[in-house]
Amino acid sequence: MSEVSVSKIFGFGEVLSQLYNIVFRRRLEFKFELIPYVSEGLTLKKIANFFIFGLNQFILQSKPLGYPLIAQVEPTNFCNLSCPLCLTTSVTPSRLRSIMPFETFKKLIDEVGDYLLLIVLWNWGEPFLNPDIFRMIKYAKSKNIIIHCSTNGNVRFNEKMTEELLDSGLDTLIVAVDGATEETYRKYRKGGSLQKVLTNIRTIVNAKKRKGIETPRLNLRFVVMRQNEREIPLIKKLARELDVDYLTFKAVYMPCELGEELDRNYVPENQKYRQYEYEDRNFVRKKKSFRCVRPWKRITVDALGEVISCEFDYKSTHSFGKLKGDKSVMAIWKSHKAVDFRKHFNMGWNEYYLCKDCTYKNMTVEDCNIEKIDLKH
Repeated sequence: MSEVSVSKIFGFGEVLSQLYNIVFRRRLEFKFELIPYVSEGLTLKKIANFFIFGLNQFILQSKPLGYPLIAQVEPTNFCNLSCPLCLTTSVTPSRLRSIMPFETFKKLIDEVGDYLLLIVLWNWGEPFLNPDIFRMIKYAKSKNIIIHCSTNGNVRFNEKMTEELLDSGLDTLIVAVDGATEETYRKYRKGGSLQKVLTNIRTIVNAKKRKGIETPRLNLRFVVMRQNEREIPLIKKLARELDVDYLTFKAVYMPCELGEELDRNYVPENQKYRQYEYEDRNFVRKKKSFRCVRPWKRITVDALGEVISCEFDYKSTHSFGKLKGDKSVMAIWKSHKAVDFRKHFNMGWNEYYLCKDCTYKNMTVEDCNIEKIDLKH
């Protein structure tokens, strides 16, 4: 059976083989960032919105059809590490340091939760620094929404926190480990400890086994860079020893605003893990076709409660409005300000600071997640 790619919204050809299951069995299979998901018990609201919303990628009118299928929510906009390529450290401090209140999250879920298939519960910042993170997950799960979250693993998962994690219903937890040795890990994850991360992973895996549960599925994520690519065999061995569910390899994110030498300094030698082709050894990226539907395909809310055009608007410059008071979430997402933005967006070919040098431009791969190893099959 073919699976729907939520990152593309969906193609009619892809969904055709699942039509019977969607309509009559209320069941949908899809992949997000290479990880397979199954959404079961779909309501008629979700099914109808799934098809209505899917038309957006073909029509792209300035006011989207239907409700969003995906939400990206930022629980915090700060972090306990200082990774050199992460804009949390270098750019988002221009925003007010914030933790999203539970009531802001609840407002979003109360209005659009009946239509959402998936929530990406992170953006710029470490999600588990929000004291209400497990309450948020539980509330979203009450609406039968799949929750996909990420952590740097340097927040201590003691017995109480681990129990809360397992009881929350979280579907998948990415744990970022960009080195298989302490020395290599600390070159990028500055301020972090690989041993602390490994201890946390073992704690969660052991607690899952004691409870006899499969979620959250743990995805050990390795961002492949020149500094760590020699440790790919070691991280494969380590992932199996840890007994996690998946190991995924991701192309390194290199935002141009942090300098012009990033490609030269960080791009791996192994071309399999590169997201760009280069014109020469000066690492000039070859131009590739690019069509962006991000302002249509998901609703993105930052830690301040601002509904923004996409997760790469890390300065929240193009806010459509703030979730507060009686103002409707959908009224903001389809507001005059949002409509005007989409009119001028031109599918990514514009001079907006977040689009001009977007890291998704000129990519040779469909997604920056390059490879997945399923360690349970």
